[in-house]
Amino acid sequence: MDNKIIRIDLDGVNCYLTQTQQGFLLFDTGGHLVMDKQFTNRRVLLQKELKIMGCTERNLNLIVLTHGDNDHVCNAAYFREKYRANIAMHKEDIELVETPTLHCLMKSFQYRSLAYRVVFRLLKKTITNVTERALNDFETFSPDVLLEDGFSLLSFGLDANVIHIPGHTKGAIAILTKDGDLIAGDMFSNNKKPDIALNADDFRQLHISFNKLKDLPIRTVYPGHGNPFQFTDLKVHYMITKSKTKKMRYPLH
Repeated sequence: MDNKIIRIDLDGVNCYLTQTQQGFLLFDTGGHLVMDKQFTNRRVLLQKELKIMGCTERNLNLIVLTHGDNDHVCNAAYFREKYRANIAMHKEDIELVETPTLHCLMKSFQYRSLAYRVVFRLLKKTITNVTERALNDFETFSPDVLLEDGFSLLSFGLDANVIHIPGHTKGAIAILTKDGDLIAGDMFSNNKKPDIALNADDFRQLHISFNKLKDLPIRTVYPGHGNPFQFTDLKVHYMITKSKTKKMRYPLH
């Protein structure tokens, strides 16, 4: 069976679904976005999309969380109970789902762009209020499966390995399939163009993680936000940036 990756766009944040001979794997579960006009956890929308794809409580085998941010994990506990599927994530992000606090949720709201830092200062009160409201709406949980670098998903029917890519959060992971598809969480985005995460908990670690990925056989990147893109497009973008500025925040070498 061709393990095609299906993008589920939940109005600004992505989940992904793969179907194997053993059933489905769901990557991320959606949640609140700080700039939403209407406060919503997107649960109904995701449930509707899963039904359309034929994913039910009888064939969802695993929920994989790329990191612990609310907009990716908010509905995990609900879908574990409803679909009787285990939750898998990296141990370094357990705090974000077991005992989340406003302080730990706000750690990744650091930006490498001066313009975004200014915008964040102007909107900090709003962002903080929405984050606190999302925290109050969140159902905490403990993962069933702890992932680590190199963990194989083959026992769940998907020929893919986990790559630990700390930076955006401490426990951020990507999933690389044998065909070169990379489910990347918020390591990358593609809102206006393919790019490395604009915000992170630790930009030094994000830089190291990017260098870890750059030489891997990645073809298509499936980001946490925005459309999938070819990894070569990202490399070309940064090569052009380097030639123009003679300096890169995230060098390819």
